[in-house]
Amino acid sequence: MPEEKYPLAVESVGGDTYIVMSRGHHDLREFMVEVIKDYGDWNLGGAQHVWIKTTPAKGGWSYNIVDQATRGAWPATYCWEYGDGYEQWREVTP
Repeated sequence: MPEEKYPLAVESVGGDTYIVMSRGHHDLREFMVEVIKDYGDWNLGGAQHVWIKTTPAKGGWSYNIVDQATRGAWPATYCWEYGDGYEQWREVTP
């Protein structure tokens, strides 16, 4: 079955730590350029392709990184505060 296509739409999903992601596996550089547009002062890095399972949580949702074979898992491009290589993105202007 072919992978579904998701538009690149970055959203904040972190609580105590700054975390952003977009549904779908996107080009990592394109993803980070979009991240910088809205979250450039958050020191985000470590962009990677992961699989997420969304579960209900008090007041919203919890996004958990899981194995691709996990029932209900969906692809995401994901990065977090002070993730690997965050320094390189501090000087990027969209």
